[in-house]
Amino acid sequence: MAMLQMILRKMMNNRWLVGSLLFGLIVAVGLVSSIPAFTSGVLQRLLTKDLEEYQKNVKHFPGGLLISVNQNKLGKNSAVLVDEMAAHLQNEVIAPLGVPVYEKVTILRTIPFDVIQQNLLTKSPAGSESTPLYSLSALEQHMTLVDGRIPAATSVDGVYEALVTEKALKDRRMVLGSLYELTTDKAEGLKVRIKPVGVFKEKEGNDPYWFVTNSEYSKGFVLDERLFRSAFLEEKNLVISAQMYTAFHYQSFRISDTERLISVVAGIEGQLQHHGLKKAEFNVQFPAASLIGKYNEQAKQFKIILWSLYIPIFIMLSLYLVMVSGLIVERQRTEIAVLGSRGASRMQIFFIYFMEIAILGLCAFLIGPFVGIQLSKILGISNGFLEFVDRKGLDVTISREVFVYAAWTVLACIALLLMSVFLATKQNIVTYKQNMARMSGRPIWHRLFLDVLLLAISWYGWYSYQNAAENAAKTGEGASAMSIDFLLFFVPVLFSLGFGLLLLRLYPWILRLVSWAGRSFFPLSLHTTLIQVGRAPRQYHFLMLFVTITIAVGMFSASTARTINQNAEERIRYQTGADIRLKAEWKSDKPEVTVFRRGNNVAEEGEGVEVEKEPVAPPVQYVEPDFDLYSGLPEVEHATKVYVNGLTEASFRGAPVSDISLMGIDPKEFAETAWLKSGLLPHHFHEYLNLLAKEPRAILLSRSLADKLHVVEGQTILLGWGDSRRVEMIVYAIVDYWPGWNPAPVKCTYGSSMEEQYLAVANLPFVQDKIRLEPYEVWIKMKEGSSSESLYKGLTKGGVKLAMLDNARQQVIQVKNSAFYLGLNGSLTLGFLLSMLVTFIGYVMYWVLTLGARKLQYGVFRAMGMPFGQLLAILAWEQLLTFGVAFAIGMTAGKLANSLFLPALSLYLHADKQVPPFAVISMPQDEQIIYNFIAVTLVIGIGIVGILLSRMQIHQAVKLGED
Repeated sequence: MAMLQMILRKMMNNRWLVGSLLFGLIVAVGLVSSIPAFTSGVLQRLLTKDLEEYQKNVKHFPGGLLISVNQNKLGKNSAVLVDEMAAHLQNEVIAPLGVPVYEKVTILRTIPFDVIQQNLLTKSPAGSESTPLYSLSALEQHMTLVDGRIPAATSVDGVYEALVTEKALKDRRMVLGSLYELTTDKAEGLKVRIKPVGVFKEKEGNDPYWFVTNSEYSKGFVLDERLFRSAFLEEKNLVISAQMYTAFHYQSFRISDTERLISVVAGIEGQLQHHGLKKAEFNVQFPAASLIGKYNEQAKQFKIILWSLYIPIFIMLSLYLVMVSGLIVERQRTEIAVLGSRGASRMQIFFIYFMEIAILGLCAFLIGPFVGIQLSKILGISNGFLEFVDRKGLDVTISREVFVYAAWTVLACIALLLMSVFLATKQNIVTYKQNMARMSGRPIWHRLFLDVLLLAISWYGWYSYQNAAENAAKTGEGASAMSIDFLLFFVPVLFSLGFGLLLLRLYPWILRLVSWAGRSFFPLSLHTTLIQVGRAPRQYHFLMLFVTITIAVGMFSASTARTINQNAEERIRYQTGADIRLKAEWKSDKPEVTVFRRGNNVAEEGEGVEVEKEPVAPPVQYVEPDFDLYSGLPEVEHATKVYVNGLTEASFRGAPVSDISLMGIDPKEFAETAWLKSGLLPHHFHEYLNLLAKEPRAILLSRSLADKLHVVEGQTILLGWGDSRRVEMIVYAIVDYWPGWNPAPVKCTYGSSMEEQYLAVANLPFVQDKIRLEPYEVWIKMKEGSSSESLYKGLTKGGVKLAMLDNARQQVIQVKNSAFYLGLNGSLTLGFLLSMLVTFIGYVMYWVLTLGARKLQYGVFRAMGMPFGQLLAILAWEQLLTFGVAFAIGMTAGKLANSLFLPALSLYLHADKQVPPFAVISMPQDEQIIYNFIAVTLVIGIGIVGILLSRMQIHQAVKLGED
């Protein structure tokens, strides 16, 4: 207890350092804890979305669990099977899942019967097909009685009352109240009398109870459930089919229940086989289980991506923790050395600090996971690097896995922090004083040439990426789409670290050279600072290295996020060509059905069938809809007509080239609407449009088509399609790219050879006038801030029936909502912000402690008559020559890392054949954020130091010197 009190008192005496260390631990634990929390949150969102899409597209309820048993013959005891399966479903499936249930229904069906209308003593139309009896649990709550009444729950004089469907009443010409006699050859002497007394239909609405429509029961009679079970299930044992359907609230399925959901089907099948049923006699359907099965592998991949993206921030946090723990130990080195000199063992000293760090680790373990949950929510609302949107946050919860990650992180941090303590306990008071006297010597990382080693490893990583990219280009196969290699983020950090250490090795020599060159005209404050920093560089190395890594990692993270996001957005915008592309249905005289007359009236199976040639039909005449509707919509800034025909032919002094994509445009409107990345063409694409506008017969060809036809600018080609007449067109220019057209060769439908893509761009009025008027596309440029939903409503109101719709904005939103981009943008943004925050705290803390340690020196300066402003100038120069130089080194290292390692992203994003070509992107606004941060940090740091200096009393410093 006394030792604990001593440890707590010691922690209070160093509360600022201890608080900074605790902050770093909490951030580290929170960051690692956010990995499983964010992964489960993203996958939970994707799972719910996939289930909703399944219901929308397949028109089948994904949360429905259907157990179907269909026996060809009567079983020994069907009642036992039904009861035990109901108990298994409730106790082994529904209860363990803990998911709300919309509805449960059990449908029982008997053997088929032959039906005779009793008063006619002949087979009724109702007996034209075999007729079973049905039982549906809780039917009255889910049906509407159309006619008649509800059947009695008991038989009256041996007559069973029943319900029938409207379809059965009509198709079988039944009359309510008539008596029918049911017989079967499967049970000798059995006669069942049935009287239909009511007609029912489904209740209105999307009730999951009706997983099959009531038309399925049109061939039989539906009896009261209790009566059916007692008479036909338990007493007569005539049930050969049972269906148990449970509609789960699938939005409540948790990603953490993946294994349990997947095992549901196997568990039920095992139970059915235990009852002696063969696989052919039962079927278990659970769509959610098949959909959720893929998420185990996705979860592993997503965690790898997050770990890879977090590598830089982990390294930075490790440096921060080592720096803070080093400062704590440095302040207590004398105390540690004295304890060792007075007989305290290394283990005793080590245990004291272990207890101190363990207390901080316990606090971080208790607080960190909840910080991780909040960080995960921040990750979920990121829409880009340093971009946040008003999006519904992720459904993130605390789980056992979160605390497991937190525990391992705490243990790793404790081990890292105890390294400084372990090294300090090796010294006694004599060796400590000797080591202090050698502070001007070279640090250990320079003596071991760690900078050279790190740069060599970085070079090898860069060389490996270059080889991988060359091999991918040769084979035509890149990495799998949307994958990340963790080395891609680890190697740039090693490079930045090695680059920083190399410059820090040279930095003292540079300072001495500058000091010597300017010794005659430098002001006293600068000269003093140059001597101070140049003679004792080791005390500044760790801070400068920490700042270097932070700035370099921030630069690399910002450029990585911008590169991936902007390349994805540009790829979508280029493929679409404009904000929105749509094609409306046109009215025409084209017949709806084309009948082919055969050579013979009857064709035997396997015989060849000769099709008579139809006379050539006249061209289809289309009615062009009103185009002003599109340009008149309030959300539309510009709209243009674009005719696209992928079956065009062109010829020039030889055989024609087919399958050309002809694009007929209006040059002026196309220029106002279409989008093309600048720099793809030798000239701005508006200049090519100006060429088209000068001559109606002008045409632009893709380079692939020009090479195929062997034509150059100024030559004339013939162009047309189908049975249309060919017209002469003059080649005005050859282009490599064009909005909405992908020049990359595609694999042939049959075989593995690559097929070139061809493009021709012509004036739309000329094409329509000289060749033919056919339906065209409408390309739309939306106004800034307008919504696609408003546009859709306007089109619906205008009566436009869409045959095709391609919305670039919606595609970009879908991409940014995907798991990969959520994790990418969120983790890189979070890492950048945390690195800036931790750097600021570390910087301020370092200088506050440095000022306290050098109080005597500053007091002597003041006692010698140095003005306060000059003393403040010394500190300002010192910060500029340490923090400012470290910032410059970090920016340089970051820019070099971007140019050297970011091109490797194309390999892992499968972007080697991307159009527009993959490009490394660095945004000036990202650098401006870093510049602003550094400026604010320097101003605040100098301000804090100035305040502390102004409060310093000279007599305190002198008294300290006497002591």
